[in-house]
Amino acid sequence: MRKESFDFLTSLLNTASPGGHESRIQELWCAYTAGFADEVRTDSYGNAIAAVNPGGSPRILLDGHCDEIALIVKHVDDSGFIYVQQMGGIDVGQLRGKRVHVHTQAGPVLGVIGAEPAWVKEKLNEDGGNKKPKIHECWVDIGAGGGRDVRRRVSVGDPVTFVEDFRMLNAHVGVARAHDDRIGAWTAAEALRLVARGRPACAVYATSTVQEETGCHGAKMIVHDLRPDVALELEVTHATDTPGMNPRMLGSVKLGKGPVVYVGRENHPVVVKRLRDLARKRNIPVQAQTFSLVGGTNALSIWIANGGVPSAVIGVPDRYMHSTVEMIDLRDAEAAARLAAAFCADVKAGETFKIPIRIPRGRRARPGTKSGIRAGSAGTDSQPNGVPPWPPRHPTTKSR
Repeated sequence: MRKESFDFLTSLLNTASPGGHESRIQELWCAYTAGFADEVRTDSYGNAIAAVNPGGSPRILLDGHCDEIALIVKHVDDSGFIYVQQMGGIDVGQLRGKRVHVHTQAGPVLGVIGAEPAWVKEKLNEDGGNKKPKIHECWVDIGAGGGRDVRRRVSVGDPVTFVEDFRMLNAHVGVARAHDDRIGAWTAAEALRLVARGRPACAVYATSTVQEETGCHGAKMIVHDLRPDVALELEVTHATDTPGMNPRMLGSVKLGKGPVVYVGRENHPVVVKRLRDLARKRNIPVQAQTFSLVGGTNALSIWIANGGVPSAVIGVPDRYMHSTVEMIDLRDAEAAARLAAAFCADVKAGETFKIPIRIPRGRRARPGTKSGIRAGSAGTDSQPNGVPPWPPRHPTTKSR
């Protein structure tokens, strides 16, 4: 990976961006894309948009979200312990013993999520201390003297993120707390950079969207704003090459073997075929996976909008998703960016993406007609070619 792209990815991964508090990471994303985009802007909720050839057609959306799973301060008790609620799909069983930052108005405050010794839990709990805690049974300890001291520094509503920075394990594999989905936001920007070098016939909009982890909210705003003709959702996907991940249930996805091109449901078959054909022509390694039954992406908000937006999900394999040690192979991310850029470069001016369906002759809609029936022929029993009117007329009952 080129140094500038790696440094950009590192800055994204090491910047806290809990849902609703993405301003800092969006500033980084906008600064990077401003170096090659024709226009860069944000909207009222902080979604970031960078465009190349915005006057072109069709309009292609390359989307990845920048928010991360996090916590938010719910209550501070009189003893000075902070209780939280989840923002996104956090496994509460993994929380105890983690270092966290509480992001206050005055800056981040370091704390830990309390964890009793195992032998104490065995004595206190009838279940042997093995019960998975509920979120209200977890607390953040910032080492303060009491509730009054904590309330002077921490407020209800302050977001809380985990203290885990990006680290490379070897030349290709890195771990971070939030590859999901900084990798997608990075891929969207990097694909746009590659596209900008060739000046595409279509309009290409890369977006770094907000609040996906709490309900795909940013994507709903973006699809209404940009009204894309086709969309590529750039995400992570579960790598299933570790103990405990069953390929018979989850499919076979391996780290370092290329991004996944999803099939089914929101993944438009014409777009999927185009991506696979381009991967083969450009020697870009890809893997196949069916649409997810255990999660979702922004594509679930995009494909059903505006009467239907042809969409496809490209996923970078990610081990240990929604943990503080998510693991990816950077070569998979680079391949995802190349594939998205190749798609944009290959699209012709004015091209559309529709599932081919043959319509019987005489039933096609023509100018000045409805449902293939000639204007002025509504009272006839058949059209000149002998085809009955469509849709068929049903007898009506006259009132007496």
